[in-house]
Amino acid sequence: MKSAIKPFAPSGLAILPMKRPGCQNYLDAAAALDLAVLGATGSRMTPLGRLDDTIWCITGGGWRPPAEIILEALRAATAAGTIRATDAWVRSNPFYYSLTPKGALAFQSLMRIPLPAWDDLISRSGAAIKFGLLDVVDTADLAIVAADLERFYRDARAGLEDRRDSLAADRVYLHKAVGDRIAWGDQRLYASEDMLDRRNRGKVIH
Repeated sequence: MKSAIKPFAPSGLAILPMKRPGCQNYLDAAAALDLAVLGATGSRMTPLGRLDDTIWCITGGGWRPPAEIILEALRAATAAGTIRATDAWVRSNPFYYSLTPKGALAFQSLMRIPLPAWDDLISRSGAAIKFGLLDVVDTADLAIVAADLERFYRDARAGLEDRRDSLAADRVYLHKAVGDRIAWGDQRLYASEDMLDRRNRGKVIH
């Protein structure tokens, strides 16, 4: 039986984020990468190219894992039984990847892990990952995830406003840059609140 994921020879050294044993109080780099890979794969059969593009988009907060790290994460997930690799019998795209039932449970667990402090590249990407996966979150978990994102974006707004206050008054474009970041976070906050409202309106009350 041939291996589902072929070995590769990268030109540089790829280092996966280190897992911290016994410390899963927040979504660290390793957990964020696992969440991105599981969420990007989803229940449908996904080719590697689309999976790479999806991860690149949803981790767009400043930290984007290179292709070789995504491949290592896929190899680990396949070995762990959270992702299934299926032969596509096409040379240009040899495998399709899909989430297993075990992977779906792992995805739900990772989405429930809270984000750490807002002022960190990995944390901002973790928030971007969670936001990009809101439409596939189980309804039972949506309130928890939305509350975590709300806390994150409100903390980010308060932190950015504090820092903006210390800027020189004549630095017009610095003030505009900070204002753009605040507005971007507000848009994410409003969108997550809207998602929660729409899901709640869709519930049937007997």
